[in-house]
Amino acid sequence: MKIRHILLILTAFLGAALLVAVAVQIRNEILKYQTAQRMVASNAVREQLLLGTDALASERSQAYVLLIREAGESDKLYKLREARRRVDALLSAAEAEIGRTKASLSNTNGSLASLVRIREEIGTLRGQVDGYLAPDQPLRGFEFAPRWFQQASRLVEELQSSRMTLLQRERPLDPVLRTEANLRAFAAILSESIARNQALVTHALVRMAETGSLELDAISQNAGRAGLAWELIDGQLAVPLSEKVEKAVSSTHEDYSTTFAPLQRSLLAAFIGRVPPALSPDQWYDMTERSLRSVALMQQELLTSSRERLEAELSRAQRTVALWSALLLLGIAAVITSALVVRRRVVQPLEGLSDAMLKLADNDLTTPLPRLTRADEIGAMNDALRVFKANAIQRQRAQSEKQLLHARLRDAYRQLRKDLEAAAVIQSTMLPAAATLGDVRYRGLFRPSSLIAGDTYNVVRRTDGGIGFFQVDVAGHGAPAALVSVACHHTLSQAILTRTQGTHLEEIAAQINEDWPEDLPYFTMILGEIDPRGQRASIVQAGHPSPLVIRRGGTVELIGDGGFPVGMISSASYERLEFDFGPGDRLLIFSDGLVEAENQEGEQFSEARLRQLVGENATGTTPAVLETLDGVLRKWRGSETLDDDLSVLMLERLPERTQADAVH
Repeated sequence: MKIRHILLILTAFLGAALLVAVAVQIRNEILKYQTAQRMVASNAVREQLLLGTDALASERSQAYVLLIREAGESDKLYKLREARRRVDALLSAAEAEIGRTKASLSNTNGSLASLVRIREEIGTLRGQVDGYLAPDQPLRGFEFAPRWFQQASRLVEELQSSRMTLLQRERPLDPVLRTEANLRAFAAILSESIARNQALVTHALVRMAETGSLELDAISQNAGRAGLAWELIDGQLAVPLSEKVEKAVSSTHEDYSTTFAPLQRSLLAAFIGRVPPALSPDQWYDMTERSLRSVALMQQELLTSSRERLEAELSRAQRTVALWSALLLLGIAAVITSALVVRRRVVQPLEGLSDAMLKLADNDLTTPLPRLTRADEIGAMNDALRVFKANAIQRQRAQSEKQLLHARLRDAYRQLRKDLEAAAVIQSTMLPAAATLGDVRYRGLFRPSSLIAGDTYNVVRRTDGGIGFFQVDVAGHGAPAALVSVACHHTLSQAILTRTQGTHLEEIAAQINEDWPEDLPYFTMILGEIDPRGQRASIVQAGHPSPLVIRRGGTVELIGDGGFPVGMISSASYERLEFDFGPGDRLLIFSDGLVEAENQEGEQFSEARLRQLVGENATGTTPAVLETLDGVLRKWRGSETLDDDLSVLMLERLPERTQADAVH
């Protein structure tokens, strides 16, 4: 794929991504707008239902009072007809609002059917009330009054339930709108409680003698429900509301707590005590009307505030949708313009530069270069291409010289590797193979950290039958340490072989230390001998790890406690350590590459772990012990490589040979 295609595809992709992002945002804003529409529609329906519920509660109280008095007053009959007209108007408005918002709200058919049924039942109940209130009918209205109150209350509750169902379907997300909706619901509970007691207390004042405990319980429950409603209202005031709403709630609460509630409690106490109250039914009715009007004014402020907030939210959603739609159009224009600019200012110049670069890559140094007089990156690339052409021949020469140098380096490395491998072979041949010298059998383990190592050991037999041995660990790694180890191997081997009668091991170690050149690395060692005529052995320890003696019975002993390395302090002195070394005993000498080997977590193998391992395998043969030690160390390391050279030498004193063996 050419670069122009990549740039154009990239431009188109970025433009498409931008347009998709804007489109998604527009979709989200449209969803918000639709949500706002539903909330406005739901609020309008709930507003009409709320007003209709309050109006039906007022009609219920007025009809109830007329029924229990048995004689209808003309002004009260007129107010009843006005209340009925208001109920019909509000419920008709609710039906019309549901029909108008049918496309926005869900399950409107069920709500509409429920509202139609309620209106039909109201009409039926009204016909029965009119029959009892007719002046030419000798019917006793107070007998029908409880039924009317019960049926009308049921319809009021159904209207409240319909309103709450709409609220649950379209519950506002804004905290203020949600609080105002809760306040309207609690205020409806308050209004219904007051309206119920308006009728029930009027009945008690008119017919106090006929008021029983059930009626008094109902009055008390309504009073408690009103008090609970105020507690719920107070609990919602933590959310900041508009000043008018807060003022209306405060005014209604003050009127209720200072006037209505005390009067209601005093009347209830009088009824319970069967004391005739000084308040007439008409006075009580008028006072409750004032309280209901106060609650209605609070409801009206809540409705107005919610309506204004929802309309503002709807208007804001409309503006946001329009703004994002304009941004979408601008984005489309920007994408098209960007594609044209990229093609003219980037793609075409890059194609010219690309053709020239390809020809130069084919060593066509005669190709003409494009002339671009620009101060941007394209111009800088053109200048760089000219410099590239001027230096092409020089780069070719440098590349040839580099390849020649690499070839020489490869040859030198191969020769160096070959020399090191040969040195490793020579070093390994210097180490003694497993063998038996007299009554001493020995075997070694040798693993260098690289091709050649700074560790070495040897076991030699002198002319007098004594067995001498040593192990050396030169400081450092690689070729210098290996060369020094060869020198140590030769020096110590000659010192053991040429040792004169009466010369002690510590004297040999001190002489070697004194003669050791200062410019050579120091080394640690174990220098020892086994007495051929007695069951004794002795060693000199010069900074080397303390060896282990494995007794024939399986116990493990540690010999020595340190000493100075050879070549570190020229005046250092050394001590000979003697110990029993009888038939079946074994001596294990090792370099620090064994105990200082680290695992993957950086933990050292340690002398304690070595002693435990040797103790667990003390009854095994020497080859088995060394093989186990090698396997455990490889597992401990988790790899086949070592950070330091490893050498182990084990000497075993065999049981004394029988007379037959001696003859043989």
